[in-house]
Amino acid sequence: MGSINSIALLLGIGVAAICGAATGRAFAIEGENRRTSILAAAYCGAGAGLLSATLVTVVVVLVGAAMHPEGAGAAVLSAGEAIGPALLWGVAAGAAGGLAVGMLVAIFKRYAPR
Repeated sequence: MGSINSIALLLGIGVAAICGAATGRAFAIEGENRRTSILAAAYCGAGAGLLSATLVTVVVVLVGAAMHPEGAGAAVLSAGEAIGPALLWGVAAGAAGGLAVGMLVAIFKRYAPR
């Protein structure tokens, strides 16, 4: 089950970074100044990464573990082991994605919303 957990975690981290960037962009555009745009994008990206990485990792582990003849109990335990790293690295990847997009938006932003 170790390889399924690691593949699921890497997939969850990638999805978290993408979701964090997409969410961070929306909040960075609406920021009043550059600092607010960057911080709001990173903060909201972290929340999006938290949710998406956890969901994706658990679903991938459950589907991957269900294909093995070990039973449903082993699949649930394997998914439970993957939740902790998904929570940690999902937040980090989502915040990094939001921060990157927030900095790009802040650099090229020419107006403040009214």
